[in-house]
Amino acid sequence: MNTRFDVIVVGGGHAGVEAAWAAANRLSKPSSVALVSIDASKIGVMSCNPAIGGLAKGQLVREIDAMGGVMGLLADATGIQFKVLNTSKGSAVHGPRCQSDNIAYAKVAQAMIHDRSEIEVIEGTVEAIETQPTDDHSTAAQAVTGVRIMHNGQERVLESPSVVVTTGTFMSALMHMGDQKTEGGRHGEKAATGISRSLNALGFELGRLKTGTPPRLAIDSIEWDQLPVEVGDDEPVPFSELTPGGWQLGTTNCDRFPLIEQVTCRQSSTNIEAHDIIRQNLDRAPMFTGQIESQGPRYCPSIEDKVVRFHERNAHGVFLEPESHSSDWVYCNGIATSLPSDVQDEIIKRMPGCANAKIVQYGYAVEYDMVRPHQIYTTGQTRAVRGLFFAGQINGTSGYEEAAAQGLIAGLNAAMLADEGDDYEGFSFGRDEAYMGVLMDDLVTKTPREPYRMFTSRAEHRLILRADNAPDRLTPIAHKLGLLDHDLGQQRWALYTQRQTVLEHGRTLLDQTRDREKTIAQRLLDPDYTVENLIAAIEPALGEQPAGIWRTLHSDKRYEPYIERQKGQIKRASEIEHRPLPDWIDYNQLDSMRTEARQALSKFRPTTFGQASRLEGVTPADVTLLSVLVKRARAAQRELARE
Repeated sequence: MNTRFDVIVVGGGHAGVEAAWAAANRLSKPSSVALVSIDASKIGVMSCNPAIGGLAKGQLVREIDAMGGVMGLLADATGIQFKVLNTSKGSAVHGPRCQSDNIAYAKVAQAMIHDRSEIEVIEGTVEAIETQPTDDHSTAAQAVTGVRIMHNGQERVLESPSVVVTTGTFMSALMHMGDQKTEGGRHGEKAATGISRSLNALGFELGRLKTGTPPRLAIDSIEWDQLPVEVGDDEPVPFSELTPGGWQLGTTNCDRFPLIEQVTCRQSSTNIEAHDIIRQNLDRAPMFTGQIESQGPRYCPSIEDKVVRFHERNAHGVFLEPESHSSDWVYCNGIATSLPSDVQDEIIKRMPGCANAKIVQYGYAVEYDMVRPHQIYTTGQTRAVRGLFFAGQINGTSGYEEAAAQGLIAGLNAAMLADEGDDYEGFSFGRDEAYMGVLMDDLVTKTPREPYRMFTSRAEHRLILRADNAPDRLTPIAHKLGLLDHDLGQQRWALYTQRQTVLEHGRTLLDQTRDREKTIAQRLLDPDYTVENLIAAIEPALGEQPAGIWRTLHSDKRYEPYIERQKGQIKRASEIEHRPLPDWIDYNQLDSMRTEARQALSKFRPTTFGQASRLEGVTPADVTLLSVLVKRARAAQRELARE
């Protein structure tokens, strides 16, 4: 068994899978990537909600796919209900989502990982990050050399110049249900404790966050047919460009990933009786007794938190979502909880359709260690240790999609560092290039007080960063970075070039084809001119095309004036946004700056003026003064060099 790798990925969750996949795509060498997992059979497991995508999260999945990632393929292969959210609003905020067969998702993820000769899966618990001092020219005091793992009582050291840590909710994890406390990051799985101690020893500032999951019910114990139906879209919209046009068009990809049997969900709710039971048992709720001290996700609160915060509400909606064709489990979306099991039983009984429902797994909360993300760069690499990267919930995020996006960025950069050595400069997205850029920039300029979740409102350039145009924005970047030098990547590039040819022809037709004395381009500015109208007008000339082509043609032309205005704003702001800040500057010595600004700059160590401008406590006036002070400091350095 190998002990030397170009990249080591710690953890096999969504961040770990994407990190290993991206590194393998970039390196394209057999056994160049090690994926270390406590239990290889848990790689790709959906710990909580059996769904991929949603508002803003769907954009992330599309971007991951455009960069050669795997999440979109996994979602298309295992989706059992597809729906685009927010379709009543403009396309900039449309959110592709699918509910996945969670058992199939993990199986396909594992099969795809094992199919890559570049990736070697190794079982074990990482006990320590191995490092050594760097030379005097490095900004990091230490450089990673590998990891020390333990498996079946035996210790091994794996060597690598690049290590990506994606531990999810497992670092020093503690599960809570009532007054019961159990070590573990997921039901039935043990915690990773050694790595927290190792990161502490390396000087990282750790924090503590909390997440939770709801109970699961047996479907045959629910009055399923008596509840309101929640259906998916009639024509499912795929995530991956490797599923062009959807599954119905008979593409060659259908043979690889056929659309599996779709399901319907059901709607239920809590009620006044259930809320009264919760209030009567708050003295047994860990988050109210002080047993849980860390902060949970504000936008996905537990049911006991909802009842307290929204005391005027008599009911909260609950979506009952089948988890898999291979099990009878139903996910209760909307009632995450850490209340004792007997209280959960009583809550479920009060829900419509659930009087006789059987709980097959009770809800619980998990507290876990994370690393304050001001200690990383937007590449995912840590400031203190060269070659050490963090991705996923270790950086204070929530959600599969946020984790996967970070995994891709960290895996790519880890492979670039291993490949380029001292010439490595790193790669990251700007806020105007991708939601992934917004995500990473937010992490390094803000201290999460709760698990970070992506929203379309966080992206100031969302008209440009749509789900439909992700391949147009990002696939050329993936090609340039060497992420498409394999079979699937070559298919993706061929589809991209074909798409560009069709889009160019389509745009020409928009200007040439007339409808009611106007060109189609002019008609598209009418609010009531739909995608269906567009298809009817130019499909005879353009031919049958994937749905994504029509959505992009429609949105690009409809929002063209606003997009051009936004591009102008980006161009005007780009000079300050991308102007680098020297890493050697001592902000505490800039006495003419306000104390609050100096403290924020010292803590976050922004790499550009744009990042500095977004720090809490830094005003536009501070940025203007900083520009002057940096110029003076550089001039003083040049003067010293001449002497």
